[in-house]
Amino acid sequence: MAKLLLYAGAVAALKATTNVPIVGDHLIVSRLPSAYKPSALSDLKITNNVVQLTRKDSYSLSSLYVHQLRRQAREENGLPVSRAVNGTVQMYSAQAGQVFLAPATIGDQERLFVIDSGSSDPWVVHKEFTCLNYFTGLVQDDYLCYFGQPLDPDLSETFNLVPNQNFNITYADGEYLNGDMATATFTMGGITVPQQTFGLVDYAAWFGDGYSSGLIGFAYRTLTSAYAGNDPKQDIPGRTLMYNPLFVNMYLNEGVPPVFSIAIDRDWDAGGVMALGGIPDIPHSPVFVSTPIIPVGVNLSSGAAVYEFYTIVIDGFAVSADQETIFNSYNNDNLRKTSLLRNQTEAIVDSGTSLLYIADEVAEAIATYFDPPAIWDYEHDVWAVQCDAVPPVFGVGISSKIFYVNGLDMKVQVSETDCISGIQPNFGGLTILGDVWMKNVISVFDVGAERMQFAARQYYNLTGEAVVRAST
Repeated sequence: MAKLLLYAGAVAALKATTNVPIVGDHLIVSRLPSAYKPSALSDLKITNNVVQLTRKDSYSLSSLYVHQLRRQAREENGLPVSRAVNGTVQMYSAQAGQVFLAPATIGDQERLFVIDSGSSDPWVVHKEFTCLNYFTGLVQDDYLCYFGQPLDPDLSETFNLVPNQNFNITYADGEYLNGDMATATFTMGGITVPQQTFGLVDYAAWFGDGYSSGLIGFAYRTLTSAYAGNDPKQDIPGRTLMYNPLFVNMYLNEGVPPVFSIAIDRDWDAGGVMALGGIPDIPHSPVFVSTPIIPVGVNLSSGAAVYEFYTIVIDGFAVSADQETIFNSYNNDNLRKTSLLRNQTEAIVDSGTSLLYIADEVAEAIATYFDPPAIWDYEHDVWAVQCDAVPPVFGVGISSKIFYVNGLDMKVQVSETDCISGIQPNFGGLTILGDVWMKNVISVFDVGAERMQFAARQYYNLTGEAVVRAST
């Protein structure tokens, strides 16, 4: 991917409002080199090392970057900046994404953690942390950081501080965390890692979700945030100390296969499941396809790396108003089949983004194929649909197989009477396969082979309950 220089706005909006936060720096998006020599494709087996994911309304770190990149692509293409300032909480949730939380145990203390595929560090907040206002730097009441239950190191027999190291991370919306580096026994999904290194946060300028006590990153280990010395003010960006994040330790030292997988449920309360070292025991198509992972990094204008995305190349999009359409998933010369749109598009797979963001003309075609057709909402810059509209056929082609989206997921309800299309324009920016699509597949992150694998599950919930495609 050619490097894209994206000119960012100047301020960050409070997470507590209904605004999508705005990143305050130039962002450069580029391909990353391979982390190491890939291994053979993993043999996918059902594993009992599964954690239940809980979904919460709070903008995810990935959605922060997704929306800023989308906004800046719009500016680059000469389109007016959205006039949308406020909206309903549901509209905010749909556009800003969500976080998925999973339990993990440090020593004997179980806490909830945000699961983030775009960062590397595991970190948790200390029981005696100081909460800071990230606009002013002034101390404020602890509850204003919206953490869940903090960690009490005194209650862990395996806890040890790492001497002469500090934890220091700043997110692009202005949030930042400082503290110590520590080690302790970590257990997640039934897998125990003795003496796992993690960040113990003493100072936090943070807007949490009110439930999670920290975060566990599942990106490559290139984004860890440990620095030499005990004074974060002396840290030089980019000069970090490498250590193994939690999942890396699981597959390097604990015999766990180097794969993790995610399946998201349509039931908000059910959330989803994450399997470590294999796939969960849930209904799905027996056919898996694989495609190479293209690691993509997001850097600030200073060169500092801030985020990573798991990216793949898709065959294209299957779009039709006719439910009987047969698509040409192999892109051959069969004129009796309908061709896919936007062949060989690079797409980010991201559970932290609620909707799909794809090429403008494809999103518009989908919008016009709703019955009745969608209408462009100029206030919120989205395709709005009637909640009883009949959705078109839509799917994503990967490795010569089309993964269709159930009609239940094509419409997203944002108020008692209003709905929007689950597929929205990216304004010339990055293509994002978000929650609307991921509900219809098992997504396997085969980090050892540097490939992703997918199997269809558009007609099932996690419980095995059959889901008929919705016509209204």
